[in-house]
Amino acid sequence: MADIRNDGQSRVDIEHAELLGGDINLQIHSNLYWKSGPSMHEGAAFDNSAGIGVASRKSFVPSVGQGEEVAGLYVFTVSTPFSIEGRTNYLLPMFRPRVTIERFALISKYFSTAGASNGKAQRSYRLLSDRFLSKGNCVIREYDRLVGETSLPNLAAKNSYDFSIGEDADVVYKENVTLISSQALSSVSSSYHGTQGQIKTTYNVNLYIKSYKNRPFKLEYQQHVHASSVKLIEPRTNFTLENSAVKYRTTLAANEEKVLSYKLEVVN
Repeated sequence: MADIRNDGQSRVDIEHAELLGGDINLQIHSNLYWKSGPSMHEGAAFDNSAGIGVASRKSFVPSVGQGEEVAGLYVFTVSTPFSIEGRTNYLLPMFRPRVTIERFALISKYFSTAGASNGKAQRSYRLLSDRFLSKGNCVIREYDRLVGETSLPNLAAKNSYDFSIGEDADVVYKENVTLISSQALSSVSSSYHGTQGQIKTTYNVNLYIKSYKNRPFKLEYQQHVHASSVKLIEPRTNFTLENSAVKYRTTLAANEEKVLSYKLEVVN
């Protein structure tokens, strides 16, 4: 939906207009629902809601054409004439994209050193649209209730986007990182920093996750590591290393507990 405002005193008649993607506010209303079936997964679809202009030259509301990419921006054409009275907002209905959204609990951490930590998972969502979506506010509704609001950037078609809207009090974790070994490597010469020595350190990570929910749900774990080199030692089946981040995905049953572990080699 495009929100166009006339801040002047007089009515403005518009014969033809073009809207740039970054200038359009996005308002999304969703209905998420739990689907029970063989795979027990969650899904959702939500459309842009249609608006009605406050004052129009015609009895019908003009629509916005499908956006076209021009020099990295999306341009939306309004070919039907319309009018906006002074000091009035005009809500112009746009396209209706097919948008799917997946809900999951996310444990996202940044690795530092040996020690213990604990916390709660984040209420997270993964959004995917079949069309370009302009940046704007996104209101999340589940079971006909408002559960959160966030701001979305410009999103390319068929490109997923993850975001979180707060803690999930029913999913807690405890993590303990133990130093196993530390070894000095041969010095590395650099034209900018001179001769530097690197250290290879091996850690054992023990992770405990507890769900207090009375239903199954999807869970994702991410441990981000900033280092010259990162390696999983004795890789476990469910743990993967993607772009210097250790990741784990699973579905937790109601009130389930999980105890996990992996070994990590870090070079700095």
